[in-house]
Amino acid sequence: MVKGFDVVKNPQDVSFYAGLLLSSYAICQAITIMYWGPLSDRIGRRPTLLMGLTGDLATFVLFGLSKSYKWAIITRSLNGLFAGNSAVVKSVVAEISDDSNRPRMMALLPLMWNIGAVAGSAIGGLLADPANQYPSIFGRFDILRTYPYLLPCLVGSLTTTFGLVVGLFKLKETL
Repeated sequence: MVKGFDVVKNPQDVSFYAGLLLSSYAICQAITIMYWGPLSDRIGRRPTLLMGLTGDLATFVLFGLSKSYKWAIITRSLNGLFAGNSAVVKSVVAEISDDSNRPRMMALLPLMWNIGAVAGSAIGGLLADPANQYPSIFGRFDILRTYPYLLPCLVGSLTTTFGLVVGLFKLKETL
């Protein structure tokens, strides 16, 4: 992705710019993580999580529409801002569990996040630039030629959409 942007003049710089792009998410998540908890204390866990999921969904799709390095950095950073609510997820898990299942539920959180990171990276790599990788299937879709990273972002956003729907209809306020 980074190699195709206008910012890379020397092929040796691709890893540097890729690192900046990846770290922009983590930096913004680290900045906002301390604000999501107090926000959830004021307005509730459920609305805070739903707000984060909505922002995550929007910025994930917008990232797939990146045509420039600047846009990719902006959307990835915004995605990190919304990801700061991961601390709220831990609060909800603690509040909906009891002594009999809390340790197991808390242990499952990092497991699920890591499975998601590995699976998401693999799926993203398989689906990146689909019009060129799989021209017989995706070559006819102009949007995938224009936005070669949209498909993996749309597929990845399905998990966020699932979480948002479950949150809207099944998640009860725990505060």
